[in-house]
Amino acid sequence: MKLTNEQFTEVAFIFEKENGNSHSEFEKGIISESKLTEYKPTELEKIIVDGLNSGIYKNEDERVSGYWSLSKIGNRNLIAEYKKWLRTELENENGIAVFQILIGLDRLDEPVFNENRTGQGVDETELNIRDAKQYLKK
Repeated sequence: MKLTNEQFTEVAFIFEKENGNSHSEFEKGIISESKLTEYKPTELEKIIVDGLNSGIYKNEDERVSGYWSLSKIGNRNLIAEYKKWLRTELENENGIAVFQILIGLDRLDEPVFNENRTGQGVDETELNIRDAKQYLKK
C-alpha cells in the first residue's frame, strides 16, 4: 500500500493521538475523516516501513513525508531502520531527507546533532551531513 503525502499527514496525527498529544479542531477533523483510522497504529507503522524499504517512494519528498510520519510514533525499535535509511540518503546526497531522519532520531533521544550546534535547520545542509556522518561512525 503506497501512501500519499496527505495520508502521511493523517498517519502522523494518528500517531500523535496514540501518544496522547492534543490536537486542534482542524487536526481532529482530519483524523475523524481519515479512512486510515481503520488500521492500528502498529499496522500503519509497518505499512510505512515496508514501503520505504521496498523502494516504492521514488521521490525524496515522499520519503521525507514517511520519515516525518514515523517520527511521530516514538518507537525506539525504528532506530536501526532510520540508520539504514540515513546511510542511503547520505549516499544519494538527499539533504532534506537526511535532515528529516536526523529529526526522527533526535525525537528518539539519539545524539545525532553536534552538541555545539545552537539550532537545527533544513537549510543547514553541510552541518546536517557532517552530523549524520559523525552519528553513523559511532
